[in-house]
Amino acid sequence: MSALIQKLKAVNFKEDFINFPLYIISRPFKGFGDLKYENRGSPYFAFAMMVLLCLFNICDSTYKGFIITGYYSENMVVNTPYVLIMTIAPVILFVLGNWSVTTITNGSGSLKQIFMVYAYASFPKLILDVIGLVLSNVVTAEEAAFSTFFYAFGTVAFMLYLFIGLVMIHEYTFTKSLLMVILTILAMCIIVFVLSLFITLTNEVFVFFSTVFKEIAMRF
Repeated sequence: MSALIQKLKAVNFKEDFINFPLYIISRPFKGFGDLKYENRGSPYFAFAMMVLLCLFNICDSTYKGFIITGYYSENMVVNTPYVLIMTIAPVILFVLGNWSVTTITNGSGSLKQIFMVYAYASFPKLILDVIGLVLSNVVTAEEAAFSTFFYAFGTVAFMLYLFIGLVMIHEYTFTKSLLMVILTILAMCIIVFVLSLFITLTNEVFVFFSTVFKEIAMRF
């Protein structure tokens, strides 16, 4: 516990949580290059971003305006565990998928660096999504496009920063980077398929042994 406290004290919050994220927004190539070659950035910021993304998605499911959603959400029950899983699972899938692909294609980025790139790329998206959420509660039907624009722009910005970050940490060419993204998506699909298959088989085994146990119990 004391070691963790000492590590937290060593974190430069102004640099890692404010200056460097804003620096990446303004100069993404240089910023992600510094992340790789000068060890700028902090994994604590990456984990903080995951927490903030979870909180935002919960707020987004609860407080998004009627103009955007098309229904009132005041009395809506939000399935918080589902929202958390749908926020964290894509991150884990992407990081593992990208790492598994780049490991066999001579990518130089580590698992930690991939995770940090994802987190820092999510920073501008979070800002734009928050603006979109706030606007969704104040705009009229004719102005709804303004709110939708910030959500869409946030997604585009995230994909752009993520791509630039992956290019910088893996040291790929543009063409090879595009191929790497396609293979990463394929790897994510394979991971989901294998997990689904494993869960299904595990459930079948559980049902089989449960049935056998009940048959034995009935005989005695």
